[in-house]
Amino acid sequence: MEGELRDDKVAEFALSAMVSMIMILLFSAIVAGVALMMVEQAFMQSRTQSTDQSESLNSVPFVVVFELEELDTTGNTNDRLYIMFKLPYLSDAIPDTDMKWALMCDINDYTDPPKTSIEHTLEYSSGDFNAATDLSGSAEDDASIDEFVQGTYYHVILQLSEPNGAGMCDLVEDMAATLVIIIENGRTTELDFYVPNGATTGYDLMS
Repeated sequence: MEGELRDDKVAEFALSAMVSMIMILLFSAIVAGVALMMVEQAFMQSRTQSTDQSESLNSVPFVVVFELEELDTTGNTNDRLYIMFKLPYLSDAIPDTDMKWALMCDINDYTDPPKTSIEHTLEYSSGDFNAATDLSGSAEDDASIDEFVQGTYYHVILQLSEPNGAGMCDLVEDMAATLVIIIENGRTTELDFYVPNGATTGYDLMS
């Protein structure tokens, strides 16, 4: 009788050990599955972010022509710049209002005598590319297009009294300035240029 009881206890212990082992294996499988799902989700998020970032990085406008359109000698009311550009073939279409520009200049470059005692005092004009058109258009028509498509050439005339007449940069002869083109959620392009003495309409600012 004792031998049978001892055998039952051994069998009970073995059964308990087997159940515990099965539970451990099941728990390990669940943990491994959750960990794999988390890694997969993190990888997909990383891939999505990389794709979005790549699209943004590729959306850099390539400026083909950058010229002086008009030089106002009495202020900046009619100061205008002309740009011809295109987007790389790898980029997505971009709404024209998502493409911005800002012209940065030093007030002491176009005032005589200097207005401030500080060596460099930054002023700027800014706007968007809503007025841009394809090359068959006027380069100053807000209603012409709504977005820029990769590989297509566009042009635009930038009015330096923008925004809404509050732009402060005044182009004059013998001055340097910087034009910054910004893609929303993307990258920027900087064009440093110089307006020499005697510059007239059509002067190449990329030279």
